[in-house]
Amino acid sequence: MAFMKRDVNMGLLILIIASIILFSGFSVYYQTSFKDVSLEYQDKLEQLGKVTKELTSQKQELNETYSLRVKAEEDRKVLDVRYKDVSDENERINADNANLRSEISSTKNKLAEKIAEVAATKVLLAQVQNSLAAANSKISSLKSKLDDVCDDYTPLNADVEHDRC
Repeated sequence: MAFMKRDVNMGLLILIIASIILFSGFSVYYQTSFKDVSLEYQDKLEQLGKVTKELTSQKQELNETYSLRVKAEEDRKVLDVRYKDVSDENERINADNANLRSEISSTKNKLAEKIAEVAATKVLLAQVQNSLAAANSKISSLKSKLDDVCDDYTPLNADVEHDRC
């Protein structure tokens, strides 16, 4: 048994040393693998952080672009409504302008007619005044002749006046 004890102790010692070497080897292997995995994890984590930052930045830019697009669409709608209002008002003003021009033309024609009527009336008035002056002159001349005749008639008829004198 002493041989077996020695053999067992020696076998156990070899087994323990082999286990320690194996355990140390596995520990070194796992530590190296863990270190590599840990470094790779850190790299991936940094990359993920960069991608997350870039994604956040892109999302913010996309939100800004979207809000600008929405605002532009709202502004376009407002401008479309204003354009329609201004266009309608412009059409109304153009129609009013055409009507006013027509009225002005009609009024100018009426004014020209009235001016022609006034001119004709002035000419007629001048003619009537000339005729009146001529008639008044003739009446004066005839009265003067009548007075002369009456003056001559009365002494010839024994101072009896004629009924028209």
